[in-house]
Amino acid sequence: MKNIFQSLSIATLLGLFVPFISSCSDDEKVFNEWNATYVSLQRNDYLSGNVKKFNLTHDANGIGGDEIKMAFTVKTQKAVSTDMVIALSAKSETEGLDASQIVLSSSQVTLKEGQMTSEEITATVDPTIFASIMEKTSFSFSISISNVTTNDKNTVISSSLSTLPVIINKAAYCNLKSGTPSNSQLISNRASWVIKLEEGVEGTGNNLIDGRTNTDIALSGAGFWFTVDLGETKVLTGIKTNHWGNSSSYAPREVEILQSDNGTTWKSLSSLAISGGTQNITFISPITTRYLKYQIITIASSGRTDVTEFNVYEPQSE
Repeated sequence: MKNIFQSLSIATLLGLFVPFISSCSDDEKVFNEWNATYVSLQRNDYLSGNVKKFNLTHDANGIGGDEIKMAFTVKTQKAVSTDMVIALSAKSETEGLDASQIVLSSSQVTLKEGQMTSEEITATVDPTIFASIMEKTSFSFSISISNVTTNDKNTVISSSLSTLPVIINKAAYCNLKSGTPSNSQLISNRASWVIKLEEGVEGTGNNLIDGRTNTDIALSGAGFWFTVDLGETKVLTGIKTNHWGNSSSYAPREVEILQSDNGTTWKSLSSLAISGGTQNITFISPITTRYLKYQIITIASSGRTDVTEFNVYEPQSE
């Protein structure tokens, strides 16, 4: 009986191993992973991280920042035994960027017999396509190997290195910076200006243009806005605001400036962190407008925020 059990045990083990050995033998006839040629993509600057990132700025002069151009090659870990043709594709992964806007210098490359690295390929995107987007936004796309044509049947596309991911970070539109604009002067005649205050704000709009720093508009515990109708369309280079006692204790710490042609539809020039009891803001590029909107985003450190005077800069007269 003992011998019978021993025979059954050996037979069982053989039964388990035979299929494995057969399967392995069959695979070797079709594909040998130890001797395979693996095809992959590699950025020229691959040491800088797995994801390629581009940062864009956006102001009145347009889109600036990084050039959206990624250089890369097709590679194999050993010299190819026969000519190999590699097809590439681009894929957008976010709205606002279409795959057709991702331009490959070549959508197909050839590795000649004996080569391991292809000629350089570039993927580019024209940044001006983002000029109509005012918000801070990120876009992502990828370049991948879509197909490999070769007579070497022992060739495989790398599962982990066949795609190059890319992220484009676009900043929000900004036409503001701190400081007094150069070659500019304050508009002296403010008599015809019409100022409207957000409901609940203390004071009257006239307090902003009466030439006195002991009258103001103010609110405790929250930000507020007011609009200014200049009476006619003007070229402007910046604004100036004064705050109670010329103290930062009552001055906003972040504001947003908007412009409008009709006083109804507004375009943001961006928000800006700012400080001081007298605050000067420069329009990076002069604007042409009739209406301005001043929005307090971050209130004063004291909790009560005010404005005593509101002035606008125009280009200096020659």
